[in-house]
Amino acid sequence: MDGRLEILFDLVGSGKLFADIGCDHGKISKAVLDSGKFERVIISDISAQSLKKAQKLLESYGDKVTAIVSDGFDNYLEIPDEAMIAGMGGEEIVKILLNANSLPNSLVLAPQKNNDKVRRTLVLLGYKILTDFTFYERGKFYDVIRAEKGKDFYTEDEYSYGRDNLKYMPDGFIKKLNFEKNLYLKIIGDVNASQSAKCVAEEKLKKIKEFINED
Repeated sequence: MDGRLEILFDLVGSGKLFADIGCDHGKISKAVLDSGKFERVIISDISAQSLKKAQKLLESYGDKVTAIVSDGFDNYLEIPDEAMIAGMGGEEIVKILLNANSLPNSLVLAPQKNNDKVRRTLVLLGYKILTDFTFYERGKFYDVIRAEKGKDFYTEDEYSYGRDNLKYMPDGFIKKLNFEKNLYLKIIGDVNASQSAKCVAEEKLKKIKEFINED
């Protein structure tokens, strides 16, 4: 597995049944079974054609693997102990969570954007966010979240940027802040940018400077 998948795998807990929603090639599920973290896995995807890639990789695992064509949890006949949803936008993840009749005890999520909406939805649905940070891998920024059922409270800054990021300031998050800082500086200095766009950029830049202790 590449570095991104290894980080996701490290966030996986343990139990009897694990679900990999939007499972891609099935590498995470293979690692879960090989490690013994879970006894069985469900691999699922909205596309039957896409699901075939994971089925091929996991065909030797027999009845330890159940493959389901499903939009999120829609066609699940049993509720997993834990589910991973990665490789899709935050709004799509939110839709999957809100449409589910039942949800697992724990979730590992990797939204590609709209991370704040994912965090808000988790707290709304009664999850406690245990891990929430940004990392940088092969030229891209990734956000990962691990949550378990329980009560939680997030500040507005934590919803926007991630609680662990603000608490520990990991390298990937600092790199992302500096990247965004340069984008906002360009907007502020762009004579063709609207005044409203410049005001938004100035507010976001002010917040970033607070985080990195820059005047």
